[in-house]
Amino acid sequence: MFDLFKKEEINSLKSRIAELEEENRKLASQLGKKDEKTRKTVATKQEVDRELNEAIQKISSLEKDIQKLKEETSTGLKYRFSESLTRHKLEEVLFMLGSLQSKTGTLITIYLAKDETLTNIVQDTGLQIDNQSASLIEKIETSTGKAIFYDIDGLIRAVIIPFLPVSHSEYAAGKQFNLEPLKKSLEFDKILVLNAHAGETFAGIVEADTIVEHDVIRSSVMGKHKQGGWSQKRFQSLVEEDVRHHADKVKAALSGMIEKHKDIQYIIAGGEGKLIKMILEGYDYPLIIKSMDAVGNIEKVLQEATKARWYGI
Repeated sequence: MFDLFKKEEINSLKSRIAELEEENRKLASQLGKKDEKTRKTVATKQEVDRELNEAIQKISSLEKDIQKLKEETSTGLKYRFSESLTRHKLEEVLFMLGSLQSKTGTLITIYLAKDETLTNIVQDTGLQIDNQSASLIEKIETSTGKAIFYDIDGLIRAVIIPFLPVSHSEYAAGKQFNLEPLKKSLEFDKILVLNAHAGETFAGIVEADTIVEHDVIRSSVMGKHKQGGWSQKRFQSLVEEDVRHHADKVKAALSGMIEKHKDIQYIIAGGEGKLIKMILEGYDYPLIIKSMDAVGNIEKVLQEATKARWYGI
């Protein structure tokens, strides 16, 4: 089958797994060295603890990526590709999809809102989706819904997971793909981005793809328990106290930010789930959870918050 987008197939995924495992090994080694540095250098303990937390979070993120790629390369049905899309890259993909035309009306577009299943749409409409493609589409987990682009003749079969929710399920079949609902789902006036990690949390207001206000809240959070130190129970209690203190600092900063920007449409949050819950307690804005690395360049945070994902079927 001609692959319109020339994406790497299963060998590329296996290669990526190997790269991630090697990076994971290096980070684990660095983590061990930083543990040793913490024991020896009291004067730099706070900075080292921050670096340790970042390394732990990076390892956790890599382990999730490795597991996901291993699942995609395991025996059974496989995706032709699976990768993240920045806003710029997504616009290029939409342009290419919009340029496709079929003389015989073989292009099927399906939008599935969160928790809706492809099976229900196919049963209700009689759309011609082969069983293998349907199984792969159903396997994709998402909290924002799916946009499915399927050519009966097999020229292009792809699923895009937008970063903002698909409002409702619908379908169309014809000579072109229906891109308007997906384009509309990418539009927003104002969102709050929260990247919550113990010891360092980013909070920012985004308007028209621009961060108009932001704050990075930092506080000291203890590293790992060491043999010969406090008891595990006592140590864990101190860590939880530090995390609660950090959550309170973030909530205080967030309160003033939200007071000025009450017309927030969505909160896009990543990082540590328990910390996110503590920070956002009492707010009822629509919440979208995403995977985000530790806080770094603020533009990188925005890029991660607004990235989509797509799969080749």
